[in-house]
Amino acid sequence: MSGGGIRRRDLVVGGLTTAAAGALGDAEALAATPRRRHRVPHPKTFDVAVVGAGLAGLNAATAVRAAGRSVVVLEARQRVGGRNFDHPLGRGKVAELGGEWAGPGQNKVLGLAKELGVAIFDTYSAGKSVYYNAQGQRQTYSGDIPPASPASLVELEATILEFNRMASTVPADKPWTAQQAGTWDQETIQTWINQNLHTAEARNLADLAIRGVYGEEAEQISLLDLLQAISGVGGDFNTLIGSAQSLRFVGGPQQLSKKLAARLRGAVHLGVAVRAVHQTDSGVALHSDSETFHARRAILTMPKTLLGRVTFDPPLPPAVDQLLQREPMGSVLKVNAIYTKPFWREHGLNGSATSEVGPIRITYDNSPPDGNPGVLVGFMEGNDSRAFYGASHAARRRAALGCFARYFGPRALKPIGYVDMMWALEPFTRGAYGSFNPPGVLTSLRDPLVKPIGRLHYASSDASAQWPGYMDGAIRSGRAAAAAALAEL
Repeated sequence: MSGGGIRRRDLVVGGLTTAAAGALGDAEALAATPRRRHRVPHPKTFDVAVVGAGLAGLNAATAVRAAGRSVVVLEARQRVGGRNFDHPLGRGKVAELGGEWAGPGQNKVLGLAKELGVAIFDTYSAGKSVYYNAQGQRQTYSGDIPPASPASLVELEATILEFNRMASTVPADKPWTAQQAGTWDQETIQTWINQNLHTAEARNLADLAIRGVYGEEAEQISLLDLLQAISGVGGDFNTLIGSAQSLRFVGGPQQLSKKLAARLRGAVHLGVAVRAVHQTDSGVALHSDSETFHARRAILTMPKTLLGRVTFDPPLPPAVDQLLQREPMGSVLKVNAIYTKPFWREHGLNGSATSEVGPIRITYDNSPPDGNPGVLVGFMEGNDSRAFYGASHAARRRAALGCFARYFGPRALKPIGYVDMMWALEPFTRGAYGSFNPPGVLTSLRDPLVKPIGRLHYASSDASAQWPGYMDGAIRSGRAAAAAALAEL
């Protein structure tokens, strides 16, 4: 496809199933190992309590602390980072198992990286890409446009232009106000694709692009949701599938959260899963399994699917409760295969593959900046990932390496390490890349989480009108929630 190739929004997530050879270790065991949380005395009532130590929560907490207010951060996991999770490869190098990319225009996350001393580098793109079509034919090509049939390419180009035209009429913060919102919210993206694309190859590639954005099938998602997302990244569908994935972080993006947590100096409490929230006229009580934290206001940053599992007293407003019942998350298995070197580069390949055949349909070169070791990353998305919910680790590994070998040759079958992440199994995420709206939700419920619910504020990457689903959106949302909470103190 034009303007950057078929890439993905790889949203920040958390959880782990993995196995790696030798020194790479078993990340699943490490992630699951309980660690003793240092309990420190805390005041009876904080000014603000933040639930979740991902980028939204930690940026909110940082803003509260900067305003001279007391803050506590409660994180259910035994780590910070939320949907950013990096697997160490040694010598400060990582393989990203969660969100990892940024791009031009994402000024908040790029500015934060600069402030924290985290360097960026370009996603590796030198050389040719691989295209594997539905007939099992493998081709290599240069540039951003895969060698699909001329008729398919014409249809895909027209599709991007039409998506952009429609999105230009959709306000990112209030999509339900668009003149044709009712019509667009009644149909799925798949319905539109089937009605407007006539070649099977064009439909397959369009579906692949949507999976890359949402981690979900186009038949599940409202067309209005997609148009809102396009509007939120500046109005060009190519940004969603291309340039937004052009930059990576040296040492991985999870260190952004680690560095923010270190600056908060003891405010972050790990292993505290908030199970119940009780609001009164004077404050908020947040109850975990073993203790209670009190605050004047609270900022909740967990995924919406988990927010719906918390007990609220008084209950959430019916519009919020209905929204939480109707906004699911996508499903993604993210795979990293580690090699002694990026052997595909020897053959003039850049590690990028686009395939009409699954279960891994998209790959990239995910090696560290110096190319040592070599890493291929691949994605099983939507139904391709759900097919592996009950599969063993060995079965997942076999299927993934088989795809890599199909695209890059038999050497891909012999990695020195392999790690993967099925985000739907992670208890404090339950999906990837983020939440989405099925037909009818945006126009019937709009977004009741924009305004505070009593003393509660909500923030997440999915809650940002700008760069929704990206790290940049998480930072924006967290800072906006902090500003709203501080204004009420």
